[in-house]
Formats: sequence, structure tokens, C-alpha cells
Amino acid sequence: MNRKNIIFKNVSLGVFYKIINMAIVFTTIPLLLNYLEKEQYGIWVTIFSLVNIVFFMDAGIGNGLKTKLSEALSLQNFKLAKNYISTGYISIFLISFVVLCTGVGCIFLINLQDLFNTAIPESELKTVLFVTLFLVITSFVLNLYKSFYYANQQASKVELAMLIYQITVLASVILLLHFFPRKLLFVALFYGCLNIVIGIIFTILFFKKNKEIRPSIAYFSKEKVKDLMGLSLAFFGIQLCMIVIFTTDNLIISNLLGPSKVTNYDVVYKLFQAIITFFVIAQEPFWALYTDAFQKKDFSWIRKTIIRLNKLFILFVFIIVGLFFASKPIIKIWTQRDLQIPMSLILFMAIFVLIRVYGIIYMTFLNSIGKVKLQFWLYLFGAIINIPLSIYLVKTFDLGSSGVILGTVFSILSLTLILPIQAFKILKNQQTN
Repeated sequence: MNRKNIIFKNVSLGVFYKIINMAIVFTTIPLLLNYLEKEQYGIWVTIFSLVNIVFFMDAGIGNGLKTKLSEALSLQNFKLAKNYISTGYISIFLISFVVLCTGVGCIFLINLQDLFNTAIPESELKTVLFVTLFLVITSFVLNLYKSFYYANQQASKVELAMLIYQITVLASVILLLHFFPRKLLFVALFYGCLNIVIGIIFTILFFKKNKEIRPSIAYFSKEKVKDLMGLSLAFFGIQLCMIVIFTTDNLIISNLLGPSKVTNYDVVYKLFQAIITFFVIAQEPFWALYTDAFQKKDFSWIRKTIIRLNKLFILFVFIIVGLFFASKPIIKIWTQRDLQIPMSLILFMAIFVLIRVYGIIYMTFLNSIGKVKLQFWLYLFGAIINIPLSIYLVKTFDLGSSGVILGTVFSILSLTLILPIQAFKILKNQQTN
């Protein structure tokens, strides 16, 4: 296997797709803001981020499958790969059913007007939330195709899928602007249905080229559930913590400060998220390659790769600093609005991005070899302090939405400080054995 060629192909294609992808996202956001206006846009962003918690509820099977499937394919054990895929699908389907039933119960028991701090009718909020939940859960099952492509060292295909999705979303928002009345329900239907269509297409394409590992109910294995869950339960614990740390910000802001403040936060987040995404693309191909190299005891390659990524991070720091100073005029030109965004929000978002990205360098390696126990305890600590700390910073220091992202910064700081030490310690121990 030529790792350099795999990395170059996936990263270069991934970056190419993502540049176009992000250009489309940046075009879509002001159009969607014009369609919904500020309060409804804030509500939609909050609902969408809340419902997308579903993607963290796979009991870690997505990540566990990515690692186990990568190992099976590396050994060309196609029967084992088929076992893992079949078991993964059935497990995800059962989890989805439970999540759907639980979610529907919560929708009809909770007062959504109070939760979102809005005057939008309760019946409309419940309908939109139910439709979004149902469509997202359907996508949740279909999106297992992403683990297949990652494990098969075709990470760029996932970015291609996301690019096609964003193109269709942009086209849909243009249609909404010109031919549909302003309703959250229409947005929910377009976003949800398009994701399902993309999931079906890329699943079919993968198994058309990999017929020998197509899923089958007959290949479901209870033993493989235990095998996957042995690794995946740790991932699941991490994902539950990530729900608290990364997906509650919009809900906290909406509840404490109002939906319009979510719009400001979301615009700044998406601006910086564009930069995070490029770094994540560069990381994705390494998961399967780290697993392969670790299996073959090529620890020297792993160490050199991590050092190179650290050097790349230095360039990333300069980019973030530049974006910090240029962000206000960029946002004004981009949204064609003066959103009156405080510099403290931009500063703390920049710090969050730097801390998050540096940690990803080491999380990718540690996740790929299944060393996630320490990571789980650090995430658990972050999850415990995140919400109360965010609320405290908002209320006590009157930091507004800036206090929420600052709370997130403190919640993930320990990961960035400790995981590099763990990674190099593992490599040192392996090389001396």
C-alpha cells in the first residue's frame, strides 16, 4: 500500500470538494436568512442542531465499525467485513427505533415555546421538530455508508457526497425564496429528504463496487455486536459527552438570550467552522492508515506523520489569527447585514477552533488504535462542567453568547493538553518493545 498516494488523493480531492462545498454553504446561509428572517433562522438552527444529536446516538458503532472494518479489509477478510457491516446496520436500525420513540415522546411532553424562548405557535414547533426528527433518523441509518468509505480509504467520496448535498440544498433554498411562503416546515422537509436521497445513492454505489461485502441479515452476529460494542461503548461514552459539549450551545443561547442571538452565534461559528473543516479533511484519511500502520508495527511512519501535522498546525494558527481580524467585514459582506457581533464572541470562537483542531491531530491516531479510555474521562469532565459553566459565564459576567463558547473552550482544554502526551507515550512504548 502506498500511503503517500492514498493521503494525497484523499486530501487533495477532499479539499477540492470542500472548497466548493463551503462556497455553496456560504451562499446558502444569507439566502436562508432572507427566507426565514432572523428569529425563525435562529429557531431552525437550534432545532437542526438539537435533532442532529441523533448522529451521536449510534452507541459508537459508526466509529467502531470504521476501525474494525478497516482492520478486516486490511487483512482482506471479506467474510469478517460482511459480518461487521451487517451487524452494524441491524444494530443502528434498532437504536434508531428506540431514539425515534423517545424523541416523539419528548416532543409532545415538553413546552417548546418556553424551551426555545419564542412566540412561534406551539403546534408549528412540534410539527417541524417531529418531521425533522423522523427524516434525520432515517438519514442516521443510511449515513453508515460514510464509515464504509473511510474504512476503505476513500474519505474523499464522503466529501463528494456532502458537496452534492449542499448543491441540492442551495437549489432548494432558491426555490423556497421564489415559490414558497415563509415556513419552517418547508425548510425541514427539503433538508431532511435531500440527505436521505444522498445516503441511498452513495450506499448503492459503494456496494455496487464491493459486492463481496454487501450486508445480509444472515450475516448478523451477536458475537460481532459484542466485538463492536467492546470498542464502541467507549466511543459511545465519548459521543454522549460530545452531545453536551458541542450541541447544546444553540439551545442555551436561545433559552437564555433569545433565538435572534443564535443567529449571530451561528454565523460566526460557520465562518470559523469552514477553517476547521479543511483540517478535519486532512485528518480523515489517516484513521484507516494509522490502523494499518499500527497493525504492521510501522511506528516510525506514525510518529513522522504526527510531527508533520504539528508543523501544518503552525500555518493553521496564522490563518485563524488573520481570520480573527478580518471576520467582521467578511460577515457584513457575506450576510449583507450588520449583525452587531461582539469581538469577544469572535475571539473566543477563534480560541475554540485552535484548541479543537490541535486535539483532533491526536484523537485521530488514538481513536484509530482503540485507545479511548483516557479520552472518555477527559470528555466526561468537560461534559459535567460545560452547561453550568456556560450559564454561569452568561449570567454572572454578562458575556452573552460569548460566555457559551468560552464555557466550551474550558470544557475541551484538558483534551488538548493531555492527549498529545498519551499518544507519544504509546509510540515510545511500542518502539522499545
